Amino acid sequence: MHGVSTVQRPAATVKVIREADVVVVGGGPGGLGAAVAAARKGARTLLVERYGCLGGMATVGGVNPFMPNHVQGKRLDTGVFSDWCDEIRELGGLMPDGSTFNPEIAKLAAERLCLSAGVELLYHAWFDEPLLSGRCIDACLFTSKSGPVAVRGRVYVDCTGDADVAARAGCRFEFGRESDHLAQPMTTNFDVGRVDTARMPDRKAINELYRQAKEAGRLTCPREDCLWFRTTDPSRIHFNTTRVVMHDATDVERLTAAEIEARRQIVEYLAWLRECVAGFEECELLTMGQHIGVRESRRVKGIRYLMRSEVEGLCKFPDGILRCRYPIDIHNPAGAGTELVSFPPDEWYEVPYGCLVPEDVDNLLVGGRPISVDHAVHSSLRVMPPACTLGQAAGVAAAMAAEQGIAPRRLDGVAVKEALLGQGVWLVWEAGAGGEMRERAGTGRLTA
Repeated sequence: MHGVSTVQRPAATVKVIREADVVVVGGGPGGLGAAVAAARKGARTLLVERYGCLGGMATVGGVNPFMPNHVQGKRLDTGVFSDWCDEIRELGGLMPDGSTFNPEIAKLAAERLCLSAGVELLYHAWFDEPLLSGRCIDACLFTSKSGPVAVRGRVYVDCTGDADVAARAGCRFEFGRESDHLAQPMTTNFDVGRVDTARMPDRKAINELYRQAKEAGRLTCPREDCLWFRTTDPSRIHFNTTRVVMHDATDVERLTAAEIEARRQIVEYLAWLRECVAGFEECELLTMGQHIGVRESRRVKGIRYLMRSEVEGLCKFPDGILRCRYPIDIHNPAGAGTELVSFPPDEWYEVPYGCLVPEDVDNLLVGGRPISVDHAVHSSLRVMPPACTLGQAAGVAAAMAAEQGIAPRRLDGVAVKEALLGQGVWLVWEAGAGGEMRERAGTGRLTA
């Protein structure tokens, strides 16, 4: 059936099945950071996730490895992210590089981390809409195996990745790049096994074969190169290389089309690998992301807005709640090409607290990638380690706001930063005797 038609949704009384001080919606890296941080700050915390596990893009999306956000070889994302990595390592799922991980172990580790912090979990509940009372969210409705259900909190943290809670609550947002509102392309990650890695060509040679296949019309992926990584299994190779352009991750029909297009590209890749790339002759498809990888969609307008010019100027703030030096990394929203702008090896930029605080709803914070920054800044902080730390900052602030009975916008951002320091986030530096930057004693744990 085509054309525009509507149906009327009947009014219904929905049971409130959970109540908490802080309700975190979405259990990806940002939601993990938010929920654990809020619970550790003493708030009764509920984490609601639409799938049956935590980890988001790291698990359901199959994105691997964790991208580097380091200074002088030391991880900037201490706190909850480091604790998650430690838990993965303890369960035998993290390689010595500290970045390559087993996604199944990552699921177990994330859940164990939440439970040990006292976080209440609710799985298989898909966010539907918020119920508003003036400028505040009174409750959130979810669709579940039980039918419609509601949860109520004092403060909410949107960690859906696409800012679904904020958008449906009426928060203003930006979408994609400023010129045409196209978002960075989506990617379905996939792993192949039974690879004879001793016979694999190096990256340069594989990319030359890829270029030839594209010129011959054998591969139709718009991406300019073939991106792959080693895994925890020596015979298994991870590919983060499909590219679906000019689709909208917040539109169900366009998201469906994106999933189908990415899998079409995977079929092409598999045939090419088996026939043209040494070592892959007997390879088999092991896994695909259960959800296509989404780099960008909405970015909520906050009480502070961070721009590319500030980031390229290596901005610092008294209330800086994240330090980041992952490059500006813009995959062309319309086709081939990737813009990479790196930062100096001993420098970083900071994100002020106000970027997590929406302008339009008083008891809501945003954690993870859809915070109040422009398209270029988003391309840098969207990767999983900083997303987890952004979630941690939002969770700490939510717990503080709930405890004090005030709106998050009324919190002192410097106090939020101090609370993050107390949770081990590395945010304070001093110059060493040789001029190098080092951690100031007592301000956080450093891990390689």
